[in-house]
Amino acid sequence: AWGELDGGLRDEEIIRVADYVRNLGGIAFDGDSKPRRWIQGSAADGQRLFAAACARCHGERGEGKEGPALNNRVFLDLATDTYLVKTIQNGRPGTSMAAFGTSSTVQGALTESEIASVITFLRTWEGKR
Repeated sequence: AWGELDGGLRDEEIIRVADYVRNLGGIAFDGDSKPRRWIQGSAADGQRLFAAACARCHGERGEGKEGPALNNRVFLDLATDTYLVKTIQNGRPGTSMAAFGTSSTVQGALTESEIASVITFLRTWEGKR
């Protein structure tokens, strides 16, 4: 670890590097006052919604295609519910990940309840491969 090496980065330097990397994406880091896991939804509804809206890019079983694999224990462990909500709602700039929080000519929007169900379904993959 950088902070543990003799002559490594000091805590304030690590914070500055993390801030710099966060800013590379062009999206301000707002922090998160919610717990890591707070979403409650229907996994069954989420599975249906995932198949209709997400599987085309992320794969039928979340294995990844044009979009990254979501059926990934490390990703699911690190991704907070807030991160997943914001990603689904707003998309990912510079990628093909569309914003599902608003309708477009290509796709309809997902409601907050539907997004919660998709995330609940994704969480069923934690600890599974």
